Amino acid sequence: MKKPAQSDNKTTQLGESNIAKLIAQYATPTILAMMVQAAYDVVNMSFIGQSVGPLGIAAIAICSPITMIQYTLVSFLANGCIASVAIKLGEGNPESARETFGSTLAFCLTISTCVALTVTITIDPLLRLFGASEAVLPYARDFLRINTFSAVFSVFLILNPLIRIEGYPTLSMLATLLSTAVHLCVAPTLIFVFEMGVRGAAIGTLCANIAVGIWVFSFMRGKKRVVRLQFRYLRYKLHILKIIMQLGLPTFLMQLSQTLLSVVMNRSLIAYGGDISMSAWGITNNITMLINQPIFGMTQGAQPIIGYNIGARKHIRVKKALMFSLMATSLFAILGWSLTQLFPVQLFSFYSDDPGLISLGVRMFTTFRALVFVIGIQQAGSSYFQYSGRPKVSALLSLSRQVLILIPCVLLLPLVLGFDGILYSGPISDFVSTTITALFIIFEFRRLNKLIRSEG
Repeated sequence: MKKPAQSDNKTTQLGESNIAKLIAQYATPTILAMMVQAAYDVVNMSFIGQSVGPLGIAAIAICSPITMIQYTLVSFLANGCIASVAIKLGEGNPESARETFGSTLAFCLTISTCVALTVTITIDPLLRLFGASEAVLPYARDFLRINTFSAVFSVFLILNPLIRIEGYPTLSMLATLLSTAVHLCVAPTLIFVFEMGVRGAAIGTLCANIAVGIWVFSFMRGKKRVVRLQFRYLRYKLHILKIIMQLGLPTFLMQLSQTLLSVVMNRSLIAYGGDISMSAWGITNNITMLINQPIFGMTQGAQPIIGYNIGARKHIRVKKALMFSLMATSLFAILGWSLTQLFPVQLFSFYSDDPGLISLGVRMFTTFRALVFVIGIQQAGSSYFQYSGRPKVSALLSLSRQVLILIPCVLLLPLVLGFDGILYSGPISDFVSTTITALFIIFEFRRLNKLIRSEG
């Protein structure tokens, strides 16, 4: 059996090239693609605000945790697959990597389709459960009916990082840019020309996901791929499912906690602030993505490098990759926080000209996201432990902010401080969870140093 560390494929560089140069090579296209996607999400939300108004923005915010459930179940397996594939290639086992990819894809497509059908059948009760008022319900229903089926095709976008593992980070970037370009052409046309409102935005997402699905599927079917998609691998294999579920557990818990947080936030905001607070929260989350996307891009760029070198037992390279990732994500977090804190009024004015919404939104963002500049450490740490094969530690770090700290704060502080209690929950959870992550990272550096000394 041929091992991946040979000259006929590009995975060799993961264990040999300069770490800083390699992460920059892998992360830069991802960051650019994710920033373009985030920028378009901002523009898309502003389209809804301009064409439909605050109720349209609130509808998308209500639907977000529901579509997130579907995305969470799929990315749970997909992220476990990506981590497993990187490690198996580092170990020199490409055949097992191919089996993992094929089985994961089969499970993901089946689960996503089942969730889409379930959501469609129970759509109105589900929206009310997640906090939709009678005024918001019609808009939320129109958006969710289409968006839940577009999530089926997003399976391929979630598995897009496999293109980076193959050694083609630029092509991985182009897949994301293709999604943005298709959305940018379709959604504004349907929203403004055909006056389809939130349905136009949802159809734009559907078309974008289909286009990316075709792109990724065609690439992974190529005969020169190390982890080639072959139909004989599209089988439900429970032993593979168990492995990828273990590695994907941190992502699943993080996204599940994000969904739970969205439900708690939606209901708390409606109780203490009404529909307009939901609109402000939707915009706040949208702007936050501008800060988070380069951080996510950096961690995703480091993922295949960390996983491969863990499998190859090259601990010096693992340590360098972790250090570089921490420095870069912290820099991005500080820069993003600075820009958004300096121009909050201008940012919210881009979405709506409603003075009440702008005033509340600026107050919400500057308070709730006051310490967002520290999240680079939290994100890099959680991602590192997942892709180094220690899902339990990663799961703890992922849960610390959302479930262990933020949700209790959102539930308890408003009882004393009212609406302000919700806003103060953000900086408290950011500070505590980052402190916990920093302690784990310190111990990890000590562990790596011991391994390096024992090898030397």
